[in-house]
Amino acid sequence: MLNSKNSVRRDYREDIDWLRAIAVLAVVLFHFEVPGIWGGFVGVDIFFVISGYLITGIIQSELAAASFSFARFYERRVRRLLPALYAMVALTAIPSFHYLLPSERTEFFHSVAAVVTFTSNFFFWFQTGYFDHAAVEKPLLHTWSLAVEEQFYLALPLLLWTLARLMPGRRAALPILLVVLTIASFALSVWLMRHERSANAFFMSPPRAWEFLVGAIIAVEGFPVLRNEVARKIARGIALVVLAIPIFSLRQGSGFPGLNAVAPCLGAVLFIWSGIGVPTQKRGPYSPFHVVRFFGQISYSLYLWHWPLFAFARFSKNSLVLDAFDKVALFALTVLISYLSWRFVEQPFRERTLAPTRGAAFAGALFASLLLIGGSVAGALWSRTGAADQIASRLEAYDTYKFEPFYRSGHCFNPASGVFADDCLKLAPGKANVLLWGDSLAAHYFHGLSKAADPQSVNILQATQAACMPTFNAAAQFLAACRNIAAQMAAFFRDNKPDLVILSGDWLEYARPPRFEGMVADLRNTIADLNRHGIRVVLLGPSVQFKGRLPPMLLRLHLRNAEARADDLLLPDAFSLDARMRAALPKGERFTYVSVLSAMCPARQCPVTVDDDVPLAWDHAHLTAEGSDAVMQRLAWQLGLK
Repeated sequence: MLNSKNSVRRDYREDIDWLRAIAVLAVVLFHFEVPGIWGGFVGVDIFFVISGYLITGIIQSELAAASFSFARFYERRVRRLLPALYAMVALTAIPSFHYLLPSERTEFFHSVAAVVTFTSNFFFWFQTGYFDHAAVEKPLLHTWSLAVEEQFYLALPLLLWTLARLMPGRRAALPILLVVLTIASFALSVWLMRHERSANAFFMSPPRAWEFLVGAIIAVEGFPVLRNEVARKIARGIALVVLAIPIFSLRQGSGFPGLNAVAPCLGAVLFIWSGIGVPTQKRGPYSPFHVVRFFGQISYSLYLWHWPLFAFARFSKNSLVLDAFDKVALFALTVLISYLSWRFVEQPFRERTLAPTRGAAFAGALFASLLLIGGSVAGALWSRTGAADQIASRLEAYDTYKFEPFYRSGHCFNPASGVFADDCLKLAPGKANVLLWGDSLAAHYFHGLSKAADPQSVNILQATQAACMPTFNAAAQFLAACRNIAAQMAAFFRDNKPDLVILSGDWLEYARPPRFEGMVADLRNTIADLNRHGIRVVLLGPSVQFKGRLPPMLLRLHLRNAEARADDLLLPDAFSLDARMRAALPKGERFTYVSVLSAMCPARQCPVTVDDDVPLAWDHAHLTAEGSDAVMQRLAWQLGLK
């Protein structure tokens, strides 16, 4: 139907707001670390499907009515997206001066400029890496998805408009094109995942485009519609189950998006499809559907506000951990702020109470964009010039800690060629040959191990690869690099017999539910294989791990004149896993389980600094050179090195 302004008006669909509510609550509860919502991050994928469906439907209807206008389309996008986004960014800058460290604040203002220029997905992609465990220190990290969406809005209208001009009247052209592009984008995503470029698949628009396009396909005119009421209800029920499975069971990690993104996207498609052509029902004032619709209506503001509020609430605690009461109170506050944003920021701009004309909307957006960019430059410069005492300056320096020489990175850790150099695995005749095998949480022991051992009598070998458990069944981890390393190690042990093999890894990661039993089985098999070759094995239990990056945690405590208490900083999960692994692994003449935590943390009081206040770790778990020395000094006698 055409309204008075010669644009197409589409009927309101309450079920779309229900789907928005599912998506946003999944994301929020996941980020608030609610138990059981393991895969809530797929809510973003659901939003992408919704956007693809709605935008394609609007553009297609306007093209059919000869009323499409790029200016009007982008005016609607400006009114829908920018006011609430810019308000959140501007207001978030205020607590950044109190809660963020100077280096974090500098990065924050850089991210502001990325948000305004719709490039925050590139900005955060450049910051990703194996050792990146500092997501909560980035209050605007969640805006990467908005950048992907905005880039989609730049491409799709031009595509549909061009197709309508080049092939008028050819109704089959659009669905064929959308299907081809969907397949191409999905294939790119899967290819990137299989070539261990998950960050590209996660943050970049081309491998994410298929998620929008599957929504676009069902919006195409002539797509089959479910007419039978029973069939619609069955489809809706199946959709809810398909959505629930990844939300409650999928784990965050290197296996996403790729194939794991199919279920939430298809669930969203089925949910939307089952409601096409169904009029919104009138409901009583106390219907629970009103509550669901409410969360759907405020979903955009709720998505914008939940992450920075969580980040700053966490920074307000010395332990950097929110308890259950904190999270409930924070959720209520987030909903309140999101409602105010929806009611007094989103709605006035969308209903033209504010900026009533197109020119006013574009002029306001331009002015606000320039203001935020100018503010981001000023804020970044100011953050760099802030005065800091000697301790603060030393702790800040760990933001750029050069761990590579101590871990022998590119050589015996993460070899650039994918093959360990000859000297990494070269036995020395006349010496005790000790092989350190594992991932980054093995590599961080090399410096201390080499200093604790007598070089005249002990030769240290090293085979370490990021994210690869030291077993011969590393293929179970689904990483090509791990399969390659496992094959190299199997070949090495066929021809070589070191005196001792030390296994170490990020056991907390490998034992994530429900993987503990599988991890133990793989380790038992590997230990048995090595023992059959007459090789003695020592397995180092979970390392000391912290709730966040240790140097910034220590710096925050220093700036607050607060005591650095181990109970506030340590990740307690490591202790329970240590006990489970000790009980589960075999006891025998040629195998020894060594508890790093027992050696380092009597009465669970682990040191957080060593050698004149040097942090034990430079991030959440990886040891500094001094930390490696301190750990190995306590473990050397258990390893037979002293």
